[in-house]
Amino acid sequence: MLSAAPPPKALLLAGAAAAVAALVYLRRRRALPPARRARIAVVGCGGWAQGWHLPNISNRPDAQLVALVDPADDPGAGGCLHGRVESMSDLAARYGVPRYKTLQALLEERRDELDGVLVAAPHGHHCSLGLAVLEAGLHLLLEKPMCADPGFLEARKAVRQGVLGEVRSVSCVFAAPLGWLFEGADHVRWSRSEGSMRGNGFGWGQLSHTFAWVFGVTGLTPATVFAAAVHSESTGADIHDALTLTCTNGAVIAVCGAGTAPDAGFKVVANWAKGARLQVWRHDGAHSAGAPFAFESLDQAGPGPGSLHAFVSACRGEEYEVGAGPVEGLKAVAAIDALYRSIRSGKPESVAGCEGFSESRVAA
Repeated sequence: MLSAAPPPKALLLAGAAAAVAALVYLRRRRALPPARRARIAVVGCGGWAQGWHLPNISNRPDAQLVALVDPADDPGAGGCLHGRVESMSDLAARYGVPRYKTLQALLEERRDELDGVLVAAPHGHHCSLGLAVLEAGLHLLLEKPMCADPGFLEARKAVRQGVLGEVRSVSCVFAAPLGWLFEGADHVRWSRSEGSMRGNGFGWGQLSHTFAWVFGVTGLTPATVFAAAVHSESTGADIHDALTLTCTNGAVIAVCGAGTAPDAGFKVVANWAKGARLQVWRHDGAHSAGAPFAFESLDQAGPGPGSLHAFVSACRGEEYEVGAGPVEGLKAVAAIDALYRSIRSGKPESVAGCEGFSESRVAA
C-alpha cells in the first residue's frame, strides 16, 4: 500500500529469514531535499550484490553507495556470477567507498551518514543483521528481493478488490536452472544448514520468492505444511520440492519446486522475466488480461528492480509500494521452516509463528 508519510524503518522483504519483521517500529519522517541522494550501505558482497545490487545502486541518480561490509576478503561466489566475484579491496576501489568487516563497525563510525542498509548476506545472518539495522533507526532492504513491479501489484489489487472472490486454492510451480548453485562445491552456503536452519537448498533459496508472492497477493495465512523432497547426492541440499499448505481459512496451496531445470545459466529466468501478463478467468465467463509486465528487472546496467526502487524511495522519504512486507516475510519463513520439518518427519507439520493473523484481507 502507498504510504503518504513513509516510516524511517521500512522493512522490505521477500521471504527468507524474515522473522525479524515482527520487530519493526514505524514512525513518520520528513522527505529528503530533492537534491540529496539516498545514502546506502551494502552488507554481504557476494555474487548477487556484485552482479546486480551494487551496479544498480551506482546507476541511480537518486542513490549513493556509502560503504561495503563483508567479513571475507574474497566473498563467496554465490548469486549467479559463475566465478567473476571481485575481492573486497578491488570492489572498494571500483566504487570508491570504504570497506568494513562488520556491520557494527560501520554503524559505530558512519551511522549518521546513512539512510538505509541493503543486506545481501547468507540466509542464516539475515535476522541478526536486520535487527541491528532496524535498531539503528535505518531503512532496511533484506534479501531475498521480491519486486513490487506492476504484475505483482495488479494481482494483489485483483484479490483485494474482490475481482476473484474469496481465494480457496492456489497452484504454483517454480523451476530454475540452479543445479550448479545447490550442488556446487563452491556454494556451500546455499546447501549447508547454518544456525537454527533445519535444512537448506531450494526451499530457502527459491521458494522464499514463491511464498512471499503468494502470501503478498492473497493475504492467506499458512497453518500446516506437508512436504517431500529430492536431495542432491553431492551436497544434501533439497533440489526438488513438492508440498501442500493448508491455510487458516481452509484454502489450500499446492507448490512444486524444481531446482535443476535443464538450462546452463539464467536464460530461463531472462526469458520469462522479459514479459508476462496477469489473466483472470471467472466462473461467470468473464475474462480479462492485464498489460505485459516484467517479473523482475535483471538489467545490470539499469536502475534495479521494484524492490530497490521502493527502498530508495523510502530512504528519501517519498511514497513507495511495499511488495513483500514484514507479515509476508514472517509467513514465508514460518512456512519454509515447517517445510523442512515435514520433509524430515514425513508427515504434516504445523506452521509456528503466524497465530493471530486474519484472513480478512482476502475478500476485501
